[in-house]
Amino acid sequence: MIAARDLEAVCDEIYEHLELEPGPQEHREDGSQVTEQYGFRTHMMRIGTTMLEVVSPIRERHELQKFFVEQGGDGGFMVVMQTYDDDALLARAKEAGLALRFEIPDFLGQHLMQFDYETLGTRFEHYRYTPEDNWWGDPLNGPYNDPRAVDDIVGASVAVDDPGSVAGLVSSVFLGTRDGNAVEFLDRRIEFVMPVDGKRGLDALHLTARDRARAGESKRIANVDFRLV
Repeated sequence: MIAARDLEAVCDEIYEHLELEPGPQEHREDGSQVTEQYGFRTHMMRIGTTMLEVVSPIRERHELQKFFVEQGGDGGFMVVMQTYDDDALLARAKEAGLALRFEIPDFLGQHLMQFDYETLGTRFEHYRYTPEDNWWGDPLNGPYNDPRAVDDIVGASVAVDDPGSVAGLVSSVFLGTRDGNAVEFLDRRIEFVMPVDGKRGLDALHLTARDRARAGESKRIANVDFRLV
């Protein structure tokens, strides 16, 4: 998830870089978005089997406004994951001393759990698993278009002060396989890196290029690197 002060401008940059034609889902501005009751607007994009969400606050007092102050502007706001066993996840987090900072037992049919971003570098938000066609974003049947430049989002980089320690914590609590300062979750990989200029948080998305000649290209949008791999 990326937080943006100018939602439309950031989305336009992403559309251009990924060669993605916006669908009706991204341009619904009639006030009916389900997230507006929580104080923010959202544009969602389907990239392969992953959803990319760009959010912007509509209230002056909102967590996103605090984030902009802390980051000095736009940035990567969170990594969203799913779990089959929410009770076991919460038990592992408690045992490891990882604080649960925010929770909604029934967020549009799903149990939402968000863990301490000060420890993890960025917000890691988990939901109890639900099939795609029963999720409010409806990635299977929603009005999304596929990007022409990339196949999927296969990983991300998160800047933290102690990459090794955080990688160990994430692998044990979220049940990933640790590989040095990275954690693998089946076909996804989260890398923990040292901050540049003191900037902690979700710093990069790794996307598989359809044209293999473009692998290695990168464009920084909303203070997040969109890297083609």
